[in-house]
Amino acid sequence: MRRTLTLLLAATLIAAYAAIAARGAVITPVIRTATKAGHPTHPVWYHDDVAIRIGSRLVLAWNAAGGSVRARTWNLARSRWSAAATTVSGTKLDCRCTDSTGANPNRHDVPTVFSDPAGRVYAIYGGGTASHTGDQTGPFFRAAATTGPPKTWGPQQRLSIPGAMYDVEVARDNHGVNHLIGQQGDNANGAGSLLYVRIPPGTSSTPGDPQPAQVLVKGGRDPNACAWQAAPGCDIFVIGRLVSGPADLAQPTTPTPLFLTWGWTEKNLSGTCGDPAGFCDHGLYFAESFDGGTHWVNADATASIDITSEQISYDDPRFVVIRPAKNVGLFKAIAATGHYPGTPWIAYQPRADMGTGKVDVTKRKGSSWAAPTVIDRSRPWNNHLVFRAYADGRLVLWSDIAQTGRHARELAQWTLAPARGSWRSKRLSVGANWFLTGRPAGALEVLVWRAPWTSGRSRVRFALLKEPS
Repeated sequence: MRRTLTLLLAATLIAAYAAIAARGAVITPVIRTATKAGHPTHPVWYHDDVAIRIGSRLVLAWNAAGGSVRARTWNLARSRWSAAATTVSGTKLDCRCTDSTGANPNRHDVPTVFSDPAGRVYAIYGGGTASHTGDQTGPFFRAAATTGPPKTWGPQQRLSIPGAMYDVEVARDNHGVNHLIGQQGDNANGAGSLLYVRIPPGTSSTPGDPQPAQVLVKGGRDPNACAWQAAPGCDIFVIGRLVSGPADLAQPTTPTPLFLTWGWTEKNLSGTCGDPAGFCDHGLYFAESFDGGTHWVNADATASIDITSEQISYDDPRFVVIRPAKNVGLFKAIAATGHYPGTPWIAYQPRADMGTGKVDVTKRKGSSWAAPTVIDRSRPWNNHLVFRAYADGRLVLWSDIAQTGRHARELAQWTLAPARGSWRSKRLSVGANWFLTGRPAGALEVLVWRAPWTSGRSRVRFALLKEPS
C-alpha cells in the first residue's frame, strides 16, 4: 500500500512539474536598484545600451531627473557599488520646450555607454535636448578621463549631426571599433533616417574620436508617403537593431560582420498615424556588412550599397524580409550564432499594432529566410525585446509583458538550446517594470528597466542573469 501511494505521489509531482514547464515556470532573480531619481518616464529605453562591463566592474548609466545623465559602477566580484553615482553630462539637459508630441524631448536623452579594448568607457547622450537647443545638432559625447571604471570624464563634445541622433545602439567588432546606429531628429530633410557613426578604438592615453555620421537607411521626409492623406507626404521613421557577428578565426584581420535589421513607421511613432490599413509600422528588412560598415549587402548578395556615396532606402525591396504591406511591430531584436560569417536571427512581433501580436523568430537559411517560428501567442504582444546568443549556440529572448494586469510584475524569457528544436519559456518575477533593455556582460546578461516612480522620479532596476540551462 505504501509503495502504491509513493508511486501515485511521484506521478502527481511529475505531472505538476510538466504542467509548470508547459506554461512557463516563474523564477525570481536578485533585483538591485541603481537609482531612485531617474527621469520620470524615460530613465532607460530599449534601444540604448545603458550598461557596459569593464573587467570585474559593471558601469550602468541612466537619464536622471532634473536634466542630467548619471552613472554608477557595480563591483561584480563583491556584489556591491564601488562608489556613489556621478554626473556624466556637462550641460543641463532640459530645453524647457516640447516637441511635436507635446512632451519634453529630454525623454530621448537616455545614454548609451560602451568601451574600447584599452578599457576606456565612453558615453553618448542628450540627443533629444540637443535637437532643440543651440544649433540643434548633437548628441553629446564624452570619454572617461582614464581607462577602467570612470571616476572623472574628459571634455564634452557636441557632435555636428543636424537634428541630432538618439535611441542609440552600439556593437563592437573584433578590431575594437564601436559601430553606433541611431535615429536622426528633425532637420531640413525631415526626421527619422537611421544614422551610422563609427568610433575607432583609443589607446591607454588617448580616447577614440567619433567619425562623421553617415545616413545608413534613408527615411525622413518622403513626399509620396502617407498617401491616404488629402495632401500626401510625411516623415518616415526607421527603427533599427544592430549586432556584431562571429570573428573569422582563420583571418583575424577580417572585421566581424555587422547584421542590421529595421522596419519603418509613417508620420509618427505613436501608432495613431491614421493609415486606413489599421497600422503604422511596416515590414522587416535586413542588411549586413563584411568590411567594417562601409558596404552593406542584402541576404542573397545581389545588392550592395556603399554608404560613403549612397544610402539604403527605407523600403528598398532588395533588402526585404517581410514586405511592407504587413504590419510588424516597432519592437524587434537581432542576434547571431555559429562560426564565421554566422547565422543572423531576428525576433519580431507581427500584427502588433492590430491587437493580435505574437512573437516570431526567423533565421537566415542560405540566401533566404526560414519560415518563422511562433514562440509565443499567449497574449497580444507589442513589447520591448532583448536577444542574446551565447558561445555554445544557445539563444535567449527576453521581453517585458504588460504595464497592467497579472503579468505586470514579470518579464518573459524564451530559450532555444542547440540540441533542442523547440523554445522553452519561463517568467522572471521582478516587480513592476517598463522599457526593458539589456546588454551582455561577459558570461552574464544585464537586464535593466524602469521601475515605479514617486514624486516625479522613477527607479532604475537591474538583474544579472547567468546563461539559462
